[in-house]
Amino acid sequence: MSETTSALISAMVTGNAIGTENSFGAAMAEKLAGKLDTMRQDIAQNMFKGQEEVVAELEAAAEDEPEVEATEE
Repeated sequence: MSETTSALISAMVTGNAIGTENSFGAAMAEKLAGKLDTMRQDIAQNMFKGQEEVVAELEAAAEDEPEVEATEE
């Protein structure tokens, strides 16, 4: 159990409303920060993953197109 969770439970048991509110806010901030860090890592790992596939498809499509000669008028 984390320190913030222990502080929250302790404040609730003693009936300390202000302490409960502060501990709850700290516990939620800790959980939110952890989730945001996980999401940042997932985004960073997957940011360019799909881009390589798109580049390969574009290169393959460019190779399949017939060459068109430019004509001067």
